[in-house]
Amino acid sequence: MKTFAFLMVLFLVAGSLETAFGQEEKPTRPWVHVYEAQIPWSRVDSLDKLREAYDVKYKWEEKAKEMGYVLDIRIMYTNDVWNYRVEYVYPSWEAMYNPGWIGRVWEAVEPDSAKRAAINAGYGWAMKDVIGRSRIYRFVNWEQ
Repeated sequence: MKTFAFLMVLFLVAGSLETAFGQEEKPTRPWVHVYEAQIPWSRVDSLDKLREAYDVKYKWEEKAKEMGYVLDIRIMYTNDVWNYRVEYVYPSWEAMYNPGWIGRVWEAVEPDSAKRAAINAGYGWAMKDVIGRSRIYRFVNWEQ
């Protein structure tokens, strides 16, 4: 019994020493929130123009990454019924539930509240009465 107890202590100490002496922990696999919507085809071009005018100009996606809210954001249009898709790749489960992060990023890239309101109004029109759905996934294999 003493031998077993000694081996258990040795195992635990060896494991903690390995971590203490620079063995890096494996990175966690990120979580992905996918939002899909059925945008009326008559509004898809307007939504794309809004994205070009504001998202590309302000580079809010890059700012969101820089601020640590997300690892990646992908926005795409499809020819499916669910023709608009946004993928937010979060570094952790907790990061996914950080309410208001998009607003904080917009404030960082556009301090003028009147301009932000105009941008939001445009998106509000494009997304009015849109049916959407969300899903959460986790990567099986993730390498950065």
